Amino acid sequence: MSDIENDEIEKGDDLTPPPGSDYEVAFTHHSETQLERAFDKALHWVKVGVRPDRIFLEDHSMGVINFRKVMRDPILIQAGVERMIDFRCSLTLSDTDVDAVFSSVCYYETGSEPTYINAYDPELSSIKEVLNMVGNNLFAYLQKPLLNRETEE
Repeated sequence: MSDIENDEIEKGDDLTPPPGSDYEVAFTHHSETQLERAFDKALHWVKVGVRPDRIFLEDHSMGVINFRKVMRDPILIQAGVERMIDFRCSLTLSDTDVDAVFSSVCYYETGSEPTYINAYDPELSSIKEVLNMVGNNLFAYLQKPLLNRETEE
């Protein structure tokens, strides 16, 4: 287990969601074949691909990785709008299944207050689409076979 904080996040920058903003967006991926070293690959994807702002938990024995990420909305970037999406993600991995639960999800434009999503938010489908992109990226990465050094030579 480790607790890693990114130096770029200042102490007051860790948003605490207000009461009643505990809406979660969950995605599950099931593989018909065993995922090779799913936890190790997921941890690598989180650290190198996602580059989270903070990792709260990485526990191989439980198959759990919890992290926080603030990212630009990739859908609205194309329209010239810079909206940020801030979320916490809990990954639970087994040999064939991956559950990704996104919580404390909020969005905001620079200089404005964050809006936490709920079931009635008009932006919910757009935010879910972005989170689905994150989940699908992980699932695709986990499906890739490990490189075999003997076949490369």
